[in-house]
Amino acid sequence: MEYSCLKTLAGKHNSTSRKIIRKYRDGKGGWSIPYKTAKGDKRREFAKFMDCKNADNFNDTIVDFVKYARARTTFEDRLSAQVCELCGKTDVPLEMHHVNKVKNLKGKQFWEMVMIAKKRKTLAVCKNCHHKIHHP
Repeated sequence: MEYSCLKTLAGKHNSTSRKIIRKYRDGKGGWSIPYKTAKGDKRREFAKFMDCKNADNFNDTIVDFVKYARARTTFEDRLSAQVCELCGKTDVPLEMHHVNKVKNLKGKQFWEMVMIAKKRKTLAVCKNCHHKIHHP
């Protein structure tokens, strides 16, 4: 995990892992990331999980993050729900409206505001709404 973190930082800074370690050397034989707080400068060290492996009173619990994560809704689920995501009509055949990037939307049209609010590049819409999107 430490190697992966180093490679990520090196890629972000167009550098190498060795240069990142040199740049963020903490003076204790390791490396840590400096950051500023209201109380002053601090350093964040990389967690050393192997140090905890043989601890006498290691009582850390592992949290199952899967039950707290929001599940992603698939195209099939959204289409099979048969609810237009713009007008709310039910039991109508739906079509998928797709845009290249959410950041390219201006937010001037209602459908653009809905896509921006949902942070989605696709909308499951009825045929009437899809026609209104393309022919305002």
